[in-house]
Amino acid sequence: MKRSVLITAFVVVLAVMAGSAGAAGSEATKNASSACTSLKAKMGLTAFTRAYTSFGACVSSMTSVEQQNVAAAQTACTAEQSDPNFAATHGGKTFDQFYGTGKKGQNAYAHCVSQKAKASSVAEAQARPNPSRTCRSQRTLMTASVFALAYGKNATDRNAFGKCVSAWAHTQTKNELSASAACRAEQTDASFAAAHSGKTFAQVYGTGDLSNAFGKCVSAKAGEKAQAQQEAKVSAAKACAGELRASATAFKAKYGTFGHCVSLKASSK
Repeated sequence: MKRSVLITAFVVVLAVMAGSAGAAGSEATKNASSACTSLKAKMGLTAFTRAYTSFGACVSSMTSVEQQNVAAAQTACTAEQSDPNFAATHGGKTFDQFYGTGKKGQNAYAHCVSQKAKASSVAEAQARPNPSRTCRSQRTLMTASVFALAYGKNATDRNAFGKCVSAWAHTQTKNELSASAACRAEQTDASFAAAHSGKTFAQVYGTGDLSNAFGKCVSAKAGEKAQAQQEAKVSAAKACAGELRASATAFKAKYGTFGHCVSLKASSK
């Protein structure tokens, strides 16, 4: 009898965990879809298709980013839920009263997670660069001929712009994932406030009601990295063009391809 009760309790716990994971996955996918809709509008259909081939491919790519937003929201909401001083800083309302609906506010945690994850997603979308604009800027800085050499993948290099857009769209996702890891480390660092003049993670990065703190952190770090990468790419392309003009034979022997030269020089900066 006792064993049966324990098994039943264990099954219930697993069901709750599965439901929570399912809800988190649904939230991430929903926000990824919204992010791709925003990006499609910002880029235009042609450039968006160059970057992601399809809307579904974009959602698949962005879901990994949105999963980090949900995980960060869960961490923040768990901390708020267990904070004995929550009511004192939220107009006298308990966590359930502040976030929940209905008489008992049993959906408070889910609402808290949804609110914070969405706020972070919106913050990232607003700051997310347009890959087409990035590539146009690089083409201007490099000159069209050097840009074609840097990104072209066919005999005439006419597909250079599309390849650039695709490359930077995927680079942005990688940058955001890398930034998410760094922001998660800061968010869960017990000594964060001590190292930031007594301010919490949310206070340092957030705006308004501070629910967008994680997204603001991610967009700031990803933006800094993207800027450095773009500057390195342009500088490398110009240097490679100079070497190629000096001696095509020596250039080919040393690098093989123009793209390989740019990759080597950009990675060394």
